[in-house]
Amino acid sequence: MPRMILVLLLGLLFADCRAQQLVIGAEDDWAPYSSNVDGQARGFAVDVVREAYEAVGLKVTFKVLPYVRCMAMARLGEIAACFDAVPNHLIAERYLWPDKPLFTTRMNVYALAGSAEHDLHARDFEGKTVGVTRDYEYGDEFDLNAKILREVGARNEQGFRKLLAGRMQYMAAEERIARALFVRYPAKFCGKFREVGTVDTPGLYIAFSKSDPAAAGYLRRFNEGYALLHKGGRYKELMARWFAAPSPAPCQ
Repeated sequence: MPRMILVLLLGLLFADCRAQQLVIGAEDDWAPYSSNVDGQARGFAVDVVREAYEAVGLKVTFKVLPYVRCMAMARLGEIAACFDAVPNHLIAERYLWPDKPLFTTRMNVYALAGSAEHDLHARDFEGKTVGVTRDYEYGDEFDLNAKILREVGARNEQGFRKLLAGRMQYMAAEERIARALFVRYPAKFCGKFREVGTVDTPGLYIAFSKSDPAAAGYLRRFNEGYALLHKGGRYKELMARWFAAPSPAPCQ
């Protein structure tokens, strides 16, 4: 075979491999589910996504990104998908969704530790100021209620700092995310807050792009691999690895 033809064939093969590379966005600030650790994606959801694809013979490359940028890139087809997202009425039609969530959780609302409030629901926060993280989803009952006053911030940590400083009345956050923050910053946060209500118990999903022509196929393969993780018991093993151990500090 002439050298020029061989070079062209190898070039086409390399280009095809690059075109087929599976790149998924992983949020950089949602430990223990997904976060940036020394430039790498780490967390329970990261492991689930990686191993689901490994189960069907695919390797995934994670691009660690702020959540807003991650979802925007998936929507535009610059990456195949992004996690972790709640398919509420605000975003459901913009993406393709797997059969089942990566995990389910509790979206709680926190007040200062001295609060006597408890068992509050979304409607109970009407007319009150609740801290939220920009473009996060907290469930339709909360997200679509225009009577709730929102103090929007870039990160959960910033919101809890504002709550501690008395700049708002409440802070909304996912249960394990909040607990991880309290443990990470014990001097500032541990014992300073109290859960006063739950606004939703949603499933968190990978949002697949509608603009990337390969994304529908990657979604199908994820469904196949995810089912294998559950069938073989690996999903329970990952849950135990990340969440079964007791909290190392006496925080909520």
